[in-house]
Amino acid sequence: MYKINALLLILTFLSVKCSKEVEEINHSIINTQHLQHLYQEIEIDNHKMGTVWIYCNAPEYQVLTDDDEGYTCVDDVARTLVFFCRQYQNSPSEYNLTKIKSFSQFILYMKADNGYYYNFLFPNNQINTTHQNSKPIPSFWSWRAYWALSEMCLIDQPELEQVQQEAQEQLNSLTQKINILFQNPAVQIEVEGFAMSKWMEDYGSDQLSVILLGLSNYYKLNPQPAVKELAENLGDAIISVQQGNTEVFPHYAFLSWKNIWHAWGSAQSYALLKAGNELNIPRFISSALNEIDNYYIHYQQENYFQEFSLRMLNDSIQIYDFNKFPQIAYGISPMILASMEAYHITNSEKYAVQAGQLGAWFYGKNPANQVMYSSATGRAYDGINNENSVNYNSGAESTIALFKNNDGS
Repeated sequence: MYKINALLLILTFLSVKCSKEVEEINHSIINTQHLQHLYQEIEIDNHKMGTVWIYCNAPEYQVLTDDDEGYTCVDDVARTLVFFCRQYQNSPSEYNLTKIKSFSQFILYMKADNGYYYNFLFPNNQINTTHQNSKPIPSFWSWRAYWALSEMCLIDQPELEQVQQEAQEQLNSLTQKINILFQNPAVQIEVEGFAMSKWMEDYGSDQLSVILLGLSNYYKLNPQPAVKELAENLGDAIISVQQGNTEVFPHYAFLSWKNIWHAWGSAQSYALLKAGNELNIPRFISSALNEIDNYYIHYQQENYFQEFSLRMLNDSIQIYDFNKFPQIAYGISPMILASMEAYHITNSEKYAVQAGQLGAWFYGKNPANQVMYSSATGRAYDGINNENSVNYNSGAESTIALFKNNDGS
C-alpha cells in the first residue's frame, strides 16, 4: 500500500489550513544535519559502534555529558536505530546500512549477563552500572533495545547476517524473560476505584506498548502460537485500561501508568495497530481507532496538554492533577505515528489529515505559537515550558521523535 510521507502531510495541512507562515523549505523537510552533530562513532574491543549524544543545549548547541548519567544511552540509540532501519527499507543506501550496523553493535554491547541492558555510557567508554536508570532491569531501555533489534532483524541484507544472528540470540533470551514476566492471568489490583492488572503498577501500558511493538516484529521472525498468545496478553492488558467513551472523558484514552495518563511516549494505539495488523487481532485495531477517533481529537481541541490523573467516585470518572505543560516532541510523535498507521490499515484519508494536524504542533500550532523544528538546521527543540517559554535545547530524544514521524511506518 502506498505510504504517505507524514511530514509532507503536515506541510500540506499547514499550507491549506493555517494562515501562519512557516519557514521556506528549499530541499527535503528532513534535514539530518543536527542528528549527525549528535552522532559519535566509538570503538570498543575492535567493534565500531554508533552513539548519539543525549544533550545538546542552546544557544551554541554543543553536545554535553551528564556527570551522573553519561553522554549516550540505549534509550536514544535504540530509537535512532528504528529510524535508520525504516529509512533503509525506503532508501537502501550504504549510508543507512552503516548506521544500522554501528547502532546495532552498541546495543548488543550494552547487554548485561542477566539478559537485560545497561542504559548509559560515559565518555570514557565505561558503562554506567550504578545509576537507577541504567541498571539492567525490565524497564524502558531494555524494551527499546528489544524493539530496535527486532526491527534490524527484519531487514533482508546479507551484510547484516552476522549482527542479526547475535541479535536474534538476544531477542530469544529476552522473549523468554518477557513470557515469564507477563504470564496470564495477571494479579488484579485497584487504583483510585479502577480495577487493573498489577502489570499497570509494575510497568504501565506505556512500557507494554514498546514490548508489543517488539513482539509484533519477533512474531514475523518466529511465527509461533506462543508468541502470538504473549502479544495478545499484553495487548489485552493495554485495552483493559482504556477509559471513557465518546461522551465521557477521557474519550477512550489508554491510561499510561496506574490511574495516570501522560503524553510521554504514549504509543498504546500505535502498538495495538501494529500488532493487530501483523497478528490479525481485530479487537486491537478497533480499540486503537476508538482512541484516535475520539481522544486525539479532544486532545487537539484543548490545544494539547501533558498529563492528568483519574479517580472513580460514585460510578463517575473524576479528573485531577491536570497539567498542561511541559509539552514535548516525544508526546506528539506517537499520536502522529498512530494516525498514520490507522491510515495505512483503513485507507481512510481522515487519519492522514489528522496526522498532519497533529504534526502542525511542530510548526507553530501549539500553545506557544512557536515553530519547534528548524528545517534549516535539523534541530527539533526540546519542548514548550508554557505559553511564553520554549526550551530551545535540541537533544537526541526530540530530534528522533520528529524524524520518526517520517519513517514510513
